[in-house]
Amino acid sequence: MAWPCAACRRVKMNMCAVRPLRWDVAEIGTGARVCSTSDQIRYLSPQRPRLSTGEHRNAQNPQLSSRYVTGLFGASQAEKLSEAAGLCDDRGRLPSSFSIAALWQLCLDNINLTDDEGQGCTKQFLPKSTWGVIFAAINQMETVGEGIRRFAELAQMVPAGIDVTVGYGDSGLHLNLNASEIPADTERMERYIEVIALAFHCALLWITAERISPVQVRLSSLLDDRDGSMLSYFTTKSSRHGSGVTIVYDRSDVSLPLGVRKYKYWANETAGFLEFAARFPSETSPLASPMAEKVRRLLTANDLSQPEAARAVAMSVATFQRHLRKEGITFRELSKQVLREKLISLLATDGNLDDVAVELGFSERRSLWRACHDLLGVSPTQYRKCQRTAFNADART
Repeated sequence: MAWPCAACRRVKMNMCAVRPLRWDVAEIGTGARVCSTSDQIRYLSPQRPRLSTGEHRNAQNPQLSSRYVTGLFGASQAEKLSEAAGLCDDRGRLPSSFSIAALWQLCLDNINLTDDEGQGCTKQFLPKSTWGVIFAAINQMETVGEGIRRFAELAQMVPAGIDVTVGYGDSGLHLNLNASEIPADTERMERYIEVIALAFHCALLWITAERISPVQVRLSSLLDDRDGSMLSYFTTKSSRHGSGVTIVYDRSDVSLPLGVRKYKYWANETAGFLEFAARFPSETSPLASPMAEKVRRLLTANDLSQPEAARAVAMSVATFQRHLRKEGITFRELSKQVLREKLISLLATDGNLDDVAVELGFSERRSLWRACHDLLGVSPTQYRKCQRTAFNADART
């Protein structure tokens, strides 16, 4: 099969000779075919990008440095968000590292506080659900490949300062996100690009109901690898080269159908993120408790009873209970911890409470109310109101 020209897959792609294209191997990934500044196609031989220390990072315990977080939100806002989320120590100091789950939650909290999906990183204010409208439109396409190309087309309408393009290489379909112009704060925009790339991927996870894993990720060399990345844990094959981000999707995944689950609003990519995060250990779980951690990941990804969880780890219920007791926890306690984490994340979105109830495995809204009172001490409506009141009070101080 002949792969089409990568550069011609951009928006207004029928006139690629009209203006110079900035595409090169660094932007598309290795082995891709791209257009030159003329209308002729040239073939670039694969170049070996600089290897990232991310290839050696423990992908089972993804962490981001506090510098990554302050670089995304700004120091003052990062402190306010972390303090409100209970992540700071007794002296109000930021932790030295954050999990990707913690940063995702801070992003949700920041959107609720500022009503800006630009996270303060974009020139223009991006009202809540700006990206959700784009993701909902993707849901109407037939396949993942069509959805990715649609995303590249519609993303140009969002005044986020991000240029989204699609290319093809030997390894599969390349989704490229780059700053469309030189930003005032380059590193901050590079981090924001990672957040949007992750949000899009999680929307795909939700829409397809499949565990899609990129085969390769190219990260920005403008960011320090020691600070971590929201994306380097997608795959062990990551590198840092050039600017922006490239996510490579396997050809077999490109043909997967979309619309398996309907995308309605930004609670859906959060649900997709929870499924994604279930593959990694929780930062709150002791590393010395491998069985509890395994069960936590199972419960985050699926609504399981104790017998079902025991079967999933190939144990009898009695043996399963004995292993958990040795680690100082019970299945019921683990279930409540996971449910509470899911509940807090989903209530941080604008998702309809009936849909939140369904996502949490409840057949009716009353069950959600009971769980919320049990785990958070208030109703879902009261919790949302209290959280937003608290954030608004912090913003005024």
